[in-house]
Amino acid sequence: MINLRFNVAALLLFSALHAQKAAGIKPYNSISLEIPEPSDICVSESGKTYIVSDKGWLFETDAEGTIVRKADYAGIDNEAVYADNQFVYAVEEATRKVRIFDAGTLKLVRTVTLSYSGGRNKGYEALTFNKAKNKFVILTEKDPVYLFELDADLKVENEINLSKIARDISAATYHDNHLWVLSDEDRTVFKLDPKTYEVVARWTLPLINPEGLTFDKDGNMLVLCDDMKKLYFFKNPEQQ
Repeated sequence: MINLRFNVAALLLFSALHAQKAAGIKPYNSISLEIPEPSDICVSESGKTYIVSDKGWLFETDAEGTIVRKADYAGIDNEAVYADNQFVYAVEEATRKVRIFDAGTLKLVRTVTLSYSGGRNKGYEALTFNKAKNKFVILTEKDPVYLFELDADLKVENEINLSKIARDISAATYHDNHLWVLSDEDRTVFKLDPKTYEVVARWTLPLINPEGLTFDKDGNMLVLCDDMKKLYFFKNPEQQ
């Protein structure tokens, strides 16, 4: 009887995992960028778009990816960006530093170091604000994938291993009361419960090297590809 129950439970788990197989989605538009090695993108609540580059630069662009402004500070290996209405946060993977810029002037106003002992190129790749828990979240790329919850002063409060979700994580954003993360190696977007970080949906992308993820004011999903220097536009995956 015990073996029968175990087999039934295993079958149900196997069926559930296969039922969650990712659906494929296609972009409705794409544009080429003049930004070298663009690595992440975000849209602030006021509708401003920001892109960071592996070369260490922070840019403000219009909705079509045209450069509007460029910060005069050059960092090292920018891999993540998040913006609210006051500040823009650019994350340097190799140095483990978060550079904080004034959103009005794009002047550097503060630097925070978040120590991490992982590989130099396996550090922080994603940053956003989780409104459901009123905390910043920053994620490491791989081996393992860690999600750190941070307070308003960017101090670590909690650590969660998310390696079971994907082989790597290259970006994160908060939209429609959920946390969304992007895997470059799996070419997949994951929608997560913002309180438990469990996967509730996933979609595969027909893209090479997807590195950045955000949503615009109309709910369209934007995915940035590093090597291709291109920005792809998708309708909201849940509406396809």
